[in-house]
Amino acid sequence: MRLKMLLLGGGLLLSSLTWAQSNSNDKVLKGKIDMKTLMNGSDYTWFYKGVNDYQPNDNMLNYIKSNRSNFNVVAVLGTWDQTSRDVVPQLYKVMIMGGSPEEQVTMFGADQKMNTDAPTDYKVKKVPTIIVFKDGKEEGRIVGAPKESIEADLSRILLKSSKGDKPAKSEE
Repeated sequence: MRLKMLLLGGGLLLSSLTWAQSNSNDKVLKGKIDMKTLMNGSDYTWFYKGVNDYQPNDNMLNYIKSNRSNFNVVAVLGTWDQTSRDVVPQLYKVMIMGGSPEEQVTMFGADQKMNTDAPTDYKVKKVPTIIVFKDGKEEGRIVGAPKESIEADLSRILLKSSKGDKPAKSEE
């Protein structure tokens, strides 16, 4: 009898926690995401606010501008993840101010199990993961929060790539 009560109570507690999580305003996007979805969606006001609030470093931005035709970016984010909510709007602001077309950045949403439905396995273990490609080859990635800033870490990857060094890795 005591065991049944304990199991029943545990089950009720677990189901109420699951219900509370599913009723939060954190809409999980999985698969390819376009910027318009994040900029205009009422569930993603954090994206619009983050893009507008971020002020990138001009020197780093100029370096990215001068190299913008040399790379593409794949960003894997979790719309439910706070670090993604901080970093991905910063990435977009840097890319926009760097004169990069929207097609230069491809975004994929990941669920809490890191499933993205991406056509390629990017071997993502943590969100956000920003992967820099040059001529289809991975040159480096930023995993989690940037070490310095998104524009500084991107510039560092581009600089190492232009020197022909080994791929750069920036992890928290």
